Amino acid sequence: MHPYTDADFDFLKDADMIPTIHHADKPLYEQIYEFYKDAILKKHLNYRERLPSYRVLAKELGIGNNTVLKAYEQLVLEGYVTNEHRRGLFVTRIDHKDWHIEAGNPAMRVKEKQEKAWKPAFNTSIHLVDEHTFPMKQWRKCSNWALDSISFQYPEYEKDDPLKEQLIQYLFQYRGVRATPEQLLIGSGATVLVFWLAFILRNSCSRILTEDPGYPRTRQLFQEFNYHVKPIRVATHGIDLQQLAREKADLLYLTPSHQYPTGAAIPVSHRIQILNWAKKNKAYIIEDDFDCEFRYKTKLMPSLQGLDRDNRVIYIGTFSNALMPSLRVAYMVLPGQFPIPYTSYSYLTNTAPYFTRKALALFIEKGYWERHLKKMRILYKRKYEACIEALQALPENRIHFNQTPSGLNILLRIQSRLSEKEMLVRAQNNGVVVTPASVFYFDKSNQPKYPEVLFEFGSLPLDEIKKIVGKLYKAWFS
Repeated sequence: MHPYTDADFDFLKDADMIPTIHHADKPLYEQIYEFYKDAILKKHLNYRERLPSYRVLAKELGIGNNTVLKAYEQLVLEGYVTNEHRRGLFVTRIDHKDWHIEAGNPAMRVKEKQEKAWKPAFNTSIHLVDEHTFPMKQWRKCSNWALDSISFQYPEYEKDDPLKEQLIQYLFQYRGVRATPEQLLIGSGATVLVFWLAFILRNSCSRILTEDPGYPRTRQLFQEFNYHVKPIRVATHGIDLQQLAREKADLLYLTPSHQYPTGAAIPVSHRIQILNWAKKNKAYIIEDDFDCEFRYKTKLMPSLQGLDRDNRVIYIGTFSNALMPSLRVAYMVLPGQFPIPYTSYSYLTNTAPYFTRKALALFIEKGYWERHLKKMRILYKRKYEACIEALQALPENRIHFNQTPSGLNILLRIQSRLSEKEMLVRAQNNGVVVTPASVFYFDKSNQPKYPEVLFEFGSLPLDEIKKIVGKLYKAWFS
């Protein structure tokens, strides 16, 4: 940092405005540049004041002309001064409310560095996966195979999509989802596909029902296209069917296999009632099959799309949780006989690179995906059980949670007089970051009396889970 103080600029009242050079650890041109920059930002040099010529300044400082020229060029490049032909360098007009003033403050920079340097010991606030078990050797092998047959065309001009064939088989075998290549769209993440869906439906649909609490980004996407968004309360077994029966809408967004964030799963009998509601109202259900791969005590329930006989379900899935979030590959299955014209816009979903799709197709075809999924189910089951065991071992009955054996997160309801903000700060002070559940509620009247936090355990070390739960209890109840 450059320790210039106001005293360093006192002589600027004199005509020459020659800087003091006293930093031996920096190049001379950089010292000159920083001196004049600070003088301008701190208003010791005002608008239209002239800097000394490079020859005068070089002579006064006893340095080469090129050194001064290099400093002046940087000042001109960044807009602190302007070079007027045959007249010299003049200070430009700068809005001193701009953030650059704060950035030039050494105390602020130290504070920013401290904030950036601080990292929690354990982060349970982001939906992360266990990266230490990723089959890198097999993925590298598939990537090399994909390179051997890499395409140089735009995706929309490819005759065949290597991933579609594998996905169609996988989805039917494991989720009962029926799809054709024309129905199946692949994009870089579920959010991208939902955005595309909101776009193509904007002229034929106007009302959408969403879970409350539920995924906030989905609500925001549809609101961006001026849909009327209505929340439906989530109960023990998913959305409140009595409230749903009273509603009329064009769309219904659900996470039925593992409701996010409560973890509730919709039983088959309720799924049939939801499908009947969609048929009656001629509505479409957007089934986000979030975390469907991970159920720890029972078999996977059939997807809504697999139960649907009236072409009312739009199915969305992703590889983010089961493989890796950075892969950015998700898929959407549109209903058969879909009346919305979308083929002219389907190219907008081609956001997942062909190379990635090819490598992933090979990864599935060679059996690596299935083996990896079995391994992760065992690991995440052990982590889930460790979380439940640690929570149940806590003294008193102060932390309540839904023991739904699925997914990579657990919603904790804390019986405490602390506010949600106080709980987050205390947890952070103990080295643990958690997600406030309030961000998932659209209708604040649906929020419970006591604060809630979402505990994401996917990336946590198995042998540290008990310790982390203990840290949270200590933070909130000591």
